[in-house]
Amino acid sequence: MRSLLLILALILVSKTSNAQSISKNRLIGKWVLVAKTDSFPNNIKPLEVNHSTSKLKKDSKEKLKTTLTFKKDNKIFINQIGNEYSATYKLIDSTLILGNRKYIIVEIDKKKLIYKDKDGLFDNHYEYKKLE
Repeated sequence: MRSLLLILALILVSKTSNAQSISKNRLIGKWVLVAKTDSFPNNIKPLEVNHSTSKLKKDSKEKLKTTLTFKKDNKIFINQIGNEYSATYKLIDSTLILGNRKYIIVEIDKKKLIYKDKDGLFDNHYEYKKLE
């Protein structure tokens, strides 16, 4: 009986780690933010960053997008509206840890990534489209 339980436990562990590696493999690459939703009531507008697009050169419009580039070595490069950061990331089950922030992955496939704040004050959802 013990050997049967041990075999079942080993099978379960191998399937869990395999599912996590599949998700991590899907995460690798460059993603661009296409939508952000929040839980603000309709009568409260969140602050927005205003950029005068008439003064921007065509090449600089790329910098105004928010992109995430996940690398195989658990490093992430973030370009958030022209501000660039490097950090590390971890994927534990459906929890994505970017630096010191935690998010829950709602959906991930070859072309779409949706995650939301974990334990945040607001229920923000972020939707990304894969570029590479």
